[in-house]
Amino acid sequence: MFIAGLCTVSAQEDDEPDEIPLLEMEIEEIVVTAKTGLDCHREAKPYASVEEYLQTSENVGMIRRGNYAWEPTVNNMTAERVSVTIDGMKIFHACTDRMDPVTSYVEIINLSEVTLGSGFDANPNASNNIGGSLDLRLNKTGFSENGFSANVRSGYESNGGLLLGGADASYASPRFYVNSGAFRRQSGNYSAGGGEEVPFSQFTKNNFFTNLGYAAANGNAVEGTFIYDRAVNVGYPALAMDVASAEGLITSLSYTAENPFSYFHKWETKGYYNAIAHIMDDTKRPDVVMHMDMPGKSRTGGAYSTLSGQSEKHRYTLNWDAYYNQSYAEMTMYKPNEKPMFMLTWGDIRTLNTGLFAADEYNFNERHLLRLSAKGSFQQSGVRDTTNGLPVLRIYYPDMARYKNRITGNAAGRYQFKKNGWETTLGAGYGSRAPSVSEAYGYFLYNTFDACDYLGNPGLKNESSVETSLSLSKKYEHFEAKADVSYFFFYNYIIGKPAADLYPMTIGAKGVKAYENLSRAALLNTNLSLKYSFPEYFIWSGKAAFARGKDNDGGNLPLIAPLSYNSALSFEKNKFTAEAGISGASRQRHFSPEYGEDETPGYVTGNIAAGYSFKAGGFVFNPKTGVENILDKNYSTYSDWQNIPRKGRNIFVNLGVSFN
Repeated sequence: MFIAGLCTVSAQEDDEPDEIPLLEMEIEEIVVTAKTGLDCHREAKPYASVEEYLQTSENVGMIRRGNYAWEPTVNNMTAERVSVTIDGMKIFHACTDRMDPVTSYVEIINLSEVTLGSGFDANPNASNNIGGSLDLRLNKTGFSENGFSANVRSGYESNGGLLLGGADASYASPRFYVNSGAFRRQSGNYSAGGGEEVPFSQFTKNNFFTNLGYAAANGNAVEGTFIYDRAVNVGYPALAMDVASAEGLITSLSYTAENPFSYFHKWETKGYYNAIAHIMDDTKRPDVVMHMDMPGKSRTGGAYSTLSGQSEKHRYTLNWDAYYNQSYAEMTMYKPNEKPMFMLTWGDIRTLNTGLFAADEYNFNERHLLRLSAKGSFQQSGVRDTTNGLPVLRIYYPDMARYKNRITGNAAGRYQFKKNGWETTLGAGYGSRAPSVSEAYGYFLYNTFDACDYLGNPGLKNESSVETSLSLSKKYEHFEAKADVSYFFFYNYIIGKPAADLYPMTIGAKGVKAYENLSRAALLNTNLSLKYSFPEYFIWSGKAAFARGKDNDGGNLPLIAPLSYNSALSFEKNKFTAEAGISGASRQRHFSPEYGEDETPGYVTGNIAAGYSFKAGGFVFNPKTGVENILDKNYSTYSDWQNIPRKGRNIFVNLGVSFN
């Protein structure tokens, strides 16, 4: 590539030239794509788990079944209606009780950012995302002149005796980069407010990762990712069983081309494979009436190819993606003095999904912006096992086909207007989703939330929804305010309903529910956030959220958050930071007894943290300490399974040491 040009300067005297010619020279084109990861040290709790980090985000909630691996929700919708990906890769949990959400296989030190898509306006690789999507972007060093760097991180939490620690190192040059690390968390049983021990809340987790890349002279690059995550001896106090091991292997290889065609400046193609293995365990529980072994596995292979471009006022994206998933889960019951009983709870379910996505963002001018997006997908799913899986389901659904083809899709639009610090955004969309593996093919899955066995229904219709949203924000010199509201109206809403003619298989179950389509349902989400920056040092922020969900009979939908709020005051001067805040929720009055909920009292908790960063001997030290739940409040929230209490007072100490 050649660079040549003219530099124009203001003449001071008549005989000085107005233009000075530059030398023409040939240089080698190098595309620099350096990236930085999430700055943990700017967080109130630097080495919080991914789940703790996510729950501070707007529109994101967490369902807790224990002290480990919380399930994320978006817009008060759970895993069936939310797409969670890692760097665009589809990954699916291997546990029928959702004890291993996708987020549990990534560590905070390997996380660059989390991209949240609300409703249908989601990332191109999302599928069945009626509620929204989360894409966990990995921390890749990128191509740069940064050279070698390393970090060592450690921490301790008093409640549960949590020990955490790890190290990572990276090397970056314009042609090659690699970053790799390991992280470990180990905790005993934690205590609720007042010192009450919560049994079976221990866990041990180890995570290893490597990201690497090679760039050619023309700017094209090959990048790879490897993650191995293994958790063992994981207790789940809200469930009837614990987890002996949860293991994830995640791999990918991608190729990126710069300026591949006219009107497109980037083309990325990625292939990936992941294998999740999950083994439930009840051998450490006292008074087990009947011992059970419950292993499960999920294997997914897939690929996507994304073209990104810009032309005048248009920014556009075209994407193709496909994946093939195997979900398998079984149960062996050992009743004393009787032969073991075997049952397939996921009868080797196979799912093939492929879709096309297109989006265009048009900037009329600095005030007006319009974004349109659409995706259409084809999905084939069914039961591979013809010995146990298909025959037992045909007992309840004699006419079911072995495989079923479905067409799903969505279309969304967003208009944005800016003027004098005001920003208004109007959004609308329509989309559909296919039933999940459990909803379509689950076989007598016990749900401790309402103490019922659940039976899938392969004849379910696709669920669909209309979404409308409105956001209004205003920025002043020191003050920001934002309010937003979204409304989802569902057709053929999928949920489990009592099946009076069926008898439960789980000892102690109250009954059986079969998944069915409700004619309609509705969900409203509202959020308000405020921020004030003092002239020096201090920043105050506050948030409040409220939601309501109704089914076709006017009953409350389950797991819908009541009024919740938080407020924090932070201080930063030179290398010292501090933060104090409160968080809480009102009483959960709009609960659903039909789905196993009860009234949850309101609560308020307080937290403080402080840190100081300094250099010594070529190293950067980042110590930080804090106290959570200062008053040792004993409480649980609407999303705490079986009302298990949250942690009481917890003192944490973290230390990070960096070398560049």
